[in-house]
Amino acid sequence: MSARQHYTYKDQQFDSEKAMVLYVLDEYRCIEGFAAQYLRAWKDVAREDCVRGGLRTVCGREQLHADLLEARLRELGGTPQYEVPEARLTDLDYYGSTKRSDTEKLGSIASRLHDPDKILAFLTHAIEQIEQDEDTRELLVTIRDDERATIKWVLESWAVLNPEAQTS
Repeated sequence: MSARQHYTYKDQQFDSEKAMVLYVLDEYRCIEGFAAQYLRAWKDVAREDCVRGGLRTVCGREQLHADLLEARLRELGGTPQYEVPEARLTDLDYYGSTKRSDTEKLGSIASRLHDPDKILAFLTHAIEQIEQDEDTRELLVTIRDDERATIKWVLESWAVLNPEAQTS
């Protein structure tokens, strides 16, 4: 047994590993499901074949992650409760818009992803605290690896479509 007294995730404290795990699974399920939704809206209006092709994979992974996280949440006796914050709902309009180019949309995401380890630190921190629930820990590890692949695709695609940004 661990002597750990508190578990933390995104500045929230939990009294047990299970309580933290249930919260992580629920919140991340919601985030991944919403990402699949707005990225699918983008895929449907993408003008660049290379972007549309990559988004097919990325959307599929995000939806798979959401489904796996929800299944594990339910296995542990939890129920989905977390909802997309109101402020994030504008992503559907932004990424589903035909008024913005694929390069603009990639740039919007790429501008936030320059340091994948920093971006994924919240998930790494949760993983590092999980000692008893090896099933969930490894589920999160493999999802984090997929997220790194998605970040790599976004950054590389943006560089290809926007080479002048790489020289400035």
